[in-house]
Amino acid sequence: MNWKEYEEEIFESFKSAYPDADIKFDQRIQGRYSREERQIDILVEGRIAGRKIRIVVDGKYYNKNIDVKHVETFISMVEDLEADQGILVTSKGYSKAAINRAYYGPLKIELDILSFDELKNFQGFGGITYSGRNGAILPAPFGWIIDGKRTKFAIATLYQRGTTLEKAQKAGEWIYMSICNYDEKIKNIDDLIKFQEEQTKYFHPTATFNYEKSVTRNDGHTTILRKILRKETELYEYTGFVDFNKFSVFCVLFTPEELREKNVRKLEYVIENLKPVDVNLESVAATEISTRENWLKHAKSGQEKAEILISIGQIHRDMKDFDKAKQIYLQSIEIFPKNYGARLALLEMDYISENRDFLIEDFFELEPSARQIQDDLVRLAIEHNSIDYIEAFFIEKIKKYYDSTLIVGSVYFSLGDLFYNLDLDSKSYTYFKESKKRLVICYKNDHPALKKLDIVLAELSDKLNIKN
Repeated sequence: MNWKEYEEEIFESFKSAYPDADIKFDQRIQGRYSREERQIDILVEGRIAGRKIRIVVDGKYYNKNIDVKHVETFISMVEDLEADQGILVTSKGYSKAAINRAYYGPLKIELDILSFDELKNFQGFGGITYSGRNGAILPAPFGWIIDGKRTKFAIATLYQRGTTLEKAQKAGEWIYMSICNYDEKIKNIDDLIKFQEEQTKYFHPTATFNYEKSVTRNDGHTTILRKILRKETELYEYTGFVDFNKFSVFCVLFTPEELREKNVRKLEYVIENLKPVDVNLESVAATEISTRENWLKHAKSGQEKAEILISIGQIHRDMKDFDKAKQIYLQSIEIFPKNYGARLALLEMDYISENRDFLIEDFFELEPSARQIQDDLVRLAIEHNSIDYIEAFFIEKIKKYYDSTLIVGSVYFSLGDLFYNLDLDSKSYTYFKESKKRLVICYKNDHPALKKLDIVLAELSDKLNIKN
């Protein structure tokens, strides 16, 4: 590919991204300030989110990173052409100084990495995601791809082209997407937002929530943009919601501060342009299972096979074929005995059955000191109103592992969390105090568990009028 072909590829990408806009290639416009004709690789003019907009796009087919001087030259051109937005595209990358110059300047300068040679190895300018019979055609924002591999918390993820999900998560720049089907517990978007706030507060007691104006969809469906601030983790997290009456689609963005404005626009692009679809679940399920069975044939490790089987089990579970799902989960555990996902799935399905005692015991003993395992047990106890049962279970584990400071401290922590979530302050305070006595021995002072203990104990001390 040469520079001319590269610019033409960028042009085709923008035609796809903005089908209703007037997009022109290799244009010349007189600058307002320079009074000279300026050459523009790609000019985008139209309406986005109901507002008239002009976007200037410049492509740089270089074999080295774009530096700050290139950004400043581009900013000057954008100002001269009175554009609303500039997008500087390169086949390589950007220096830190270049990113900072764009971020801290007054204009909305997008710095995207676009390599079509690498892009050929990826799927996804867009894709169909679903949960049950409700789905959405999901658009990929410019410079990003859609990864349709499901995880415990998401049915799709989005991240920058040319990277991987793991690298994107490490860099703190990615989006995950999920669907909430309304039911008796969550009847509408207000219930969903309330539920998510409660769950966030459970793990991050000092989290705050800000709701901001978002884009207006052409079909009139409600959109909401939420920002979550977490002092404990210092994460920048935005969630974009779209309410489709019977279900909601929500996309959660994580972003570094210097790229926040740009990435929020990408999030809003997704929620503005995604489209709801009715899913023929039986046909989709059969295709998904067949695809995963093919993956299974080529999987190299037991752990990889186990993960694929969990995803197959989840499809059967979505289809309400619980017996088949259980069979698949047990097969997954047989292949990879230390299998957290399959054990949790079995416990969730059989929590109110006669198998509960065995399943909880088996789940806990997978890793007795693991916070995630204990958090799941607390969550399930609250969901099924089995508070006394799980408290007695945890007390027995404290007796069994009395010589293990870490395990006992962790279990006391979970008991404190349990009653904190139920607003039983006195019991919560007692258990958290017991937890801290032990965890200070196991962890350094800056450990997240100790930080949370200090925050919650201070809060409960004030509420209970306890002087330390």
